[in-house]
Amino acid sequence: MKNTLLIRRYAKAFLDYAIKNDMADQGLADLEVLTKTLQGNRELRTILSQPFLAKSKKEAIINRIFKDKISDNTLKFIMLMLNKNRQDIIPQILVTYRELYNEYKGIAEVTITTAVKIDEPTQQKLLYFVKDKVNGNVVIINKIDKSIIGGFIINYLDYQYDRSVRNELKELQLLFNDNLYVKGY
Repeated sequence: MKNTLLIRRYAKAFLDYAIKNDMADQGLADLEVLTKTLQGNRELRTILSQPFLAKSKKEAIINRIFKDKISDNTLKFIMLMLNKNRQDIIPQILVTYRELYNEYKGIAEVTITTAVKIDEPTQQKLLYFVKDKVNGNVVIINKIDKSIIGGFIINYLDYQYDRSVRNELKELQLLFNDNLYVKGY
């Protein structure tokens, strides 16, 4: 819980700073670049997590890697994270920043999971199932998951509408697991 509050505070502080400096969009893009780089480079994560490595060395490494890839304000924020020894929560800060950013911009992210890629008109038709819950501009994220076999799953905030074949098969299995045979007839 404490970590969640800490992550939210850093994300909110960075968003407030970004809004004040008219760089909220740039901040989101910078954090995405930073997070993708950290997730894709195990050696960099290992170096940054080493307690015996001087903070000045870590700052030099981050500076060299990201100087031309992210804005100076975001770089300052990352240096603050390094100084406070919080580099391990940067990916979670991105997730929280994106949620706060979407709330600020009035954007509703709806995730539609299907077994195959679906076209734009089909995505719009599927929004019917969450239309009464969604406020603001809708951004649709189409995820592909072949394990659902067919159908779709719609996620918006904490709401889920699951009409996948996998879910239907699970429900049938539960139904057949009940012993409907009654002795004596």
